[in-house]
This record gives sequence, structure tokens and C-alpha cells, in this order.
Amino acid sequence: MIIFLSELQREHLSLLHQHSAQVLVDFCKLAIDYLNNGSNPKKYGIAAEKLDVSISVVQNVVHALVYLLVEGCKHNLTEPDFKSSLAIAGFSPDKQEVLLKLYITKKNELSIALNLLQQKDPSYQDFTWRFEVQVASRYISEQIKPMVAMDFILMSPKNFGQSSMDKLGQTQNKCISSVYINSSVQDAKATSHCQNVINHVLLQCDLPNLVHLTNKLELALKESKSQHVRKVQRAL
Repeated sequence: MIIFLSELQREHLSLLHQHSAQVLVDFCKLAIDYLNNGSNPKKYGIAAEKLDVSISVVQNVVHALVYLLVEGCKHNLTEPDFKSSLAIAGFSPDKQEVLLKLYITKKNELSIALNLLQQKDPSYQDFTWRFEVQVASRYISEQIKPMVAMDFILMSPKNFGQSSMDKLGQTQNKCISSVYINSSVQDAKATSHCQNVINHVLLQCDLPNLVHLTNKLELALKESKSQHVRKVQRAL
């Protein structure tokens, strides 16, 4: 597989063709810093002053380089395919070697990060409940049997590679009592939610189980605020 850049991306990268391989090395460092810490206008300003260009030009070059790396890792390109992509993008052989070294160095780390970002775990959206009491049955004329019916509303990203029937089967396999509702547009709370699917998970339990569930959730919430968990979150 080969990465084909847009005309705009090729235009952004054209700055690197006009300078030495050492300038490319400096931009590789900026790309690594962008991946680790995000945008750094101060460093972009220093690079822009050295090259006598605007900060936006430097930023566009960094974004184009990061795009090359991320696309290569996303599609798990081999070294020959990545070099071919660089050749098509207009890089000379010596600059191809510089970028290939960067790709090899960061490939494993980026691949792990991309796998984490592509996880499609459902996220909590809303919760409704109803208190029910059974006061009699066919065999017992008088009884009090309190129950709580709950509806957990969860949202998960659409899987465009599968049909709705496939998704329905997966949902039923995960939880027998869940109800699949393809109402991502109608029930969405914001425009950004239109790329997601709303699932309703229906649960019913008695009061002792409800108290036990509440205690477990409170324990998990307390643990999520611990120093150890915060360190793990920062690492991810």
C-alpha cells in the first residue's frame, strides 16, 4: 500500500525539499514533540525565524509529517512501501532514509496509541429508572415485592464496515437484556453524536442487589480518584 498525499499536503512539504537533510531532522524532532506534547508555538517561532517563513508554514509542515507517520502506522506499512510513499511525495533518497528512521523508531509507540484510540467501548449518556411493586400474584393474594427497573443509555461509535444486523447480533451477544435502537440521529444530544449509535440496556433488580450495586459503584468511583489511577491516566 502507498500513501498518496493531497496537493495541499505536498505543497506544505515542499519546504523540506528546498533545504538540507539537517533541516528535515529538525522538523522530525518537532514532529516527535508534537506527538508527545502537542503544538508548541514557541518552538515553531524559532524554526520560522531561522527559515525566514511564517509560523503557520512551520506548523503545516509538522502536521504533514505527522500525517505521514500516522497513516503509515495505521496501515502497518512495510519499510519498502513507506519509502515508496516518500519517493512519490518528492523526497530525495537521503531524506527518505531520515524519515524512514523516524518511522521505524516511532512505529510501535504510535501503533499502540492508535489501537487505544480506535477502541469502541460504549460511553454513558443517560439513565432512567422506575420503582415497581408487586402486591399480589396468582398464588399469593397479599405480598410486597419491590423492584427497580433501570434503563442505561449508552453511546458507541458507528462501525461503518458492518451492517445493522451484524451490530444487532453483537449487541445481543454482549447482553441478553439489551435493546438495540438505531436512532443515532433522533436521540443524539448534539450534532457530533450523529456518528454514534444509541443503545438501551434494560435491567431489573431487587433492593438488596441495588444496594450492592450502589456500593460497588461508589467504591469504583473512589478508586478512580486515587493517585495510582491518575498516574495511569497521565501515562495513557
